[in-house]
Amino acid sequence: MSNDTGQLKTRVIGDAAEPPLLENGDEARLFESLPVKPRGGRYKFIRSIGFGGMKAVLLVEDRDTGREVAMAMLPDFRDRPHRDLERFAGEARITAMLEHPNIVPVHDIGIDASGAPYFTMKFLRGVMLEKVVRQLRSGDADTLARYPLFRRLQIFLRVCNAINFAHSHGVCHLDIKPANINIGDYGEVVVLDWGVARMLDEAGRAKLDDLRPKGTPGYIAPEYLNPASADQVGIRSDIYSLGGLLYTLLALQAPFAGLSVESILRRTAAGALPRPSVAAPGRDIPASLEAVCMKAMARKPASRYSSVQELRDEITAYLAGFSTQAEHAGPFRRVALFTARHWMTLLLVAALLLIAALVWALLNA
Repeated sequence: MSNDTGQLKTRVIGDAAEPPLLENGDEARLFESLPVKPRGGRYKFIRSIGFGGMKAVLLVEDRDTGREVAMAMLPDFRDRPHRDLERFAGEARITAMLEHPNIVPVHDIGIDASGAPYFTMKFLRGVMLEKVVRQLRSGDADTLARYPLFRRLQIFLRVCNAINFAHSHGVCHLDIKPANINIGDYGEVVVLDWGVARMLDEAGRAKLDDLRPKGTPGYIAPEYLNPASADQVGIRSDIYSLGGLLYTLLALQAPFAGLSVESILRRTAAGALPRPSVAAPGRDIPASLEAVCMKAMARKPASRYSSVQELRDEITAYLAGFSTQAEHAGPFRRVALFTARHWMTLLLVAALLLIAALVWALLNA
């Protein structure tokens, strides 16, 4: 085990490098680098929030600070294989090291008096982006008024900020999707669930502990589905997932919506992705943004954007009224955009020229 998730250790029993179950007392050695903080003393249970992946998430009161926090824990940790415990500790440490306004902050990491590992995070009171998209698709008037395309793109830029920051700190998320993005009432955008995140090497490739695909069908990159291309999983895999997120914000449905998991994975591997305007013909989807989306979700990693910043710059260009690199705009398109950006100035110049022409005509009448 690498040092990415702390001083975790495994034992070798027979031919197995990883025992299937945690034996009594082993949790103390597995989490020897974590402080023992009895949950019954500091934290007061309030209610269950839900389950995310292999962990349970509880709402608890932190008696030391008097605030409510979210606690992630493994309720059945004694029946878990070592790998799950290592991943849980890895998620805690990776999330804790990523201090950014658009990444959920971790407050505390430890094991409780019973030996169960846990970590606490800021309790987010917003709504998941997945629910927002569902309400938009249903035609909810209030949601449509609150989340027009401009607002959705602003959310996307904040997600890009979080992922770009993570990449700069050597971390790849690998599960970017609307269900992992929390939207607050006051403009907050927070990326959650770093449970399948992996550290990056110097070449921007993810350090995978196995070749089993992790992530969500529709958002998972093609290279993750083929063991022969697993060495390409990394930064551009997250860019593919960001493209999937953009696709969802444009079409108001996930890539390959309505298909079985098997069909989604097969079509993902083949690069058989319909354009958002084809998948959702009733939506008003700007061609320039569609081009950005399809470039980000190209089947081959080398054909995608090389960095999140490059993808982010494309969205910023669109919002500022410029053409995107992905659309390969011709001269007429560029002139139209220039006119749209400077219409007031052009109108004023035209008016002044008209006045000057009238004055000249009067003087020479």
